[in-house]
Amino acid sequence: MPEKRRSFVAVVKAAERSLRAAGMDHVFVGALAVGAFGVPRTTADVDVIVDYGEGRADSLAEAFRRQGFRVSADDLRDALAEKSLFTVHDARSEFHLNLVPAARPTAKDAIRHSVSVRWRNTTLPIADPEHTIVMKLVYGSEQDVEDALGIYVRQRKRLGLRRMRQFASRQGVLDDLRDLERRAVEIKDGARGTLEREIARARSKSNLVRRSLLRNCDARTTER
Repeated sequence: MPEKRRSFVAVVKAAERSLRAAGMDHVFVGALAVGAFGVPRTTADVDVIVDYGEGRADSLAEAFRRQGFRVSADDLRDALAEKSLFTVHDARSEFHLNLVPAARPTAKDAIRHSVSVRWRNTTLPIADPEHTIVMKLVYGSEQDVEDALGIYVRQRKRLGLRRMRQFASRQGVLDDLRDLERRAVEIKDGARGTLEREIARARSKSNLVRRSLLRNCDARTTER
């Protein structure tokens, strides 16, 4: 009997088990952070920042392999040397991890300001709303800005505005953050319909991406 393909949730939990077993400081970012603090959306990948050194690459790779991921220690060392994203493929599904070594100040900031979030019956370290909002503005796509707005509106009363603005200033997006704050105030001051349209538009785009991913998966299956 063929092995059952695992779900996105199962892949996230396997990644968390791998990183805990290896004793690595890490933090989940991207769509998981957006879902935790803003408007959830579908995704095919798991974005995670990991703080490891060259000497820990072997143990990290082994921990991943034990949980069903395809990765080598040399790949991890190369990503660390290049300070670049590295894709860790899951052997049991179409999902994958986007692993980023914590080699840059923004990555270390994400780990330093991570918060523990209960997600699907497990606890994950996730980049806090302040960090996530600013980095979404740094990336700057329409979807990223919508993600940032959704987080800001939902977390407004709990945000550390001073730290977030200082971080935004260091990243060169303080003006973008000010614009986002103004949009959030407009929504708060009575434009409930605007918020619903923002959410609907974000979900519509997410569904389009999901359908595209499924079509690509079907195409690859047909080619096989």
